[in-house]
Amino acid sequence: MPQPRRLPSRSEIPWAELRRRGLVVYLWLQAGWSELSTAERNEVRKLLTKSRGRPRNLTKAEAKRLGALAGRAASAAARIKRR
Repeated sequence: MPQPRRLPSRSEIPWAELRRRGLVVYLWLQAGWSELSTAERNEVRKLLTKSRGRPRNLTKAEAKRLGALAGRAASAAARIKRR
């Protein structure tokens, strides 16, 4: 039987690298969110709240719209990533 995986101790975690990568992810998310208009951001909030994290809680049209908005935000984040 395989041994259960041990969690790393605090001293084994590369905190500087974790913080740097977290900042990069934050900047990508911020760029994508900022690309959307206020109305689109409100629509995303509404759809995410309705879905409660489960895409099947949305109609097909709502899921498609949420995907389109996420794609637009991801495109903005990709542009930032290349800089």
